[in-house]
Amino acid sequence: MLILIPFLIILICIIIFILHDHLTFQRGRLSRPRDRTSTTPITKMGRDQFIELSFGTVHYIYHPSSSSSLPLNIFIHGYSTPMEMWQYIYPAFANDNQACLVFDLYGRGWSDAPHVPMNIDIFVCQLAEILYALNLPYEKYNLFGVSMGGAIVQRFTELYPSRVSKLILCSSAGLNLVKPSKTRLFLLSLPIIGPIVFKYVMKHHDDDKERLQWAFPDKEYYEQYKNLFQLGWQQHPGYLRSLFSTVTNFDFEASLKTIEFIAKLNIPILIVWGDKDTLIPVDTAYRFHQLYKNSLLTIIPGATHMLLLEHAQQIIDATREFFEKHKLN
Repeated sequence: MLILIPFLIILICIIIFILHDHLTFQRGRLSRPRDRTSTTPITKMGRDQFIELSFGTVHYIYHPSSSSSLPLNIFIHGYSTPMEMWQYIYPAFANDNQACLVFDLYGRGWSDAPHVPMNIDIFVCQLAEILYALNLPYEKYNLFGVSMGGAIVQRFTELYPSRVSKLILCSSAGLNLVKPSKTRLFLLSLPIIGPIVFKYVMKHHDDDKERLQWAFPDKEYYEQYKNLFQLGWQQHPGYLRSLFSTVTNFDFEASLKTIEFIAKLNIPILIVWGDKDTLIPVDTAYRFHQLYKNSLLTIIPGATHMLLLEHAQQIIDATREFFEKHKLN
């Protein structure tokens, strides 16, 4: 009988592991083209390519410029949606013959989801490493960041100030973000229970509440966003796990010291916000503008946190005007 005890313990451990894996998050590798350049278009933004970095394979699109003396435009998306959030803005600058780079952050889109804490450092590392690996011929970068991406590009600027030409912050995280309640944070911190609760909420979120984030909730833009989100958790084995890890590890308000450092650099900064943003209220835009003395503030009437999709042309126009004003930078 004693001989069976080790086998029973092993069996119990296997059952617990299987139940944990089933009830919390999926495992496995993302299914996608295995070559460096996809022969089947994944996005409509350009030639989809893949590169192996330290923490996994990353999906990116790069558009070169005929002039390497101009800065490289780099677009960083936010928390829950992939690079397609830039699908209207990225092509506009690529068509202007400007060098452009956009990629999926770890755990989003078609990039791998490594089993590491998804804090700001992992994403800054991803940005720095892809630039090093691609070895592109540009000395300076114009960094575009939306929501969480705004916090990432500001942290990158703090670490590599000599490489940054200009910052474009769209509804950027970093100040006054509406946080989950203490009760929710406590539930999320519980082993097994936290992931189960998070997984259920993300898969069964209230569409009516989601639509409140849109100025035009009945238009095609909402359906585009909804499809991007649903494809994420349906097709990417590590998507929800990555979102959960980001919620529990990414300090969305740890950048005040970063902001104070960047403010001393006198880098031209464009701040773009919607006056109907309920996730990161427009008051945050005015606070950023106050802290960044060398910034230009553009408030888009009627725009919400989804302004990249619904108000792309206004953002493009404001950015082009901003670039023209600071074309020597």
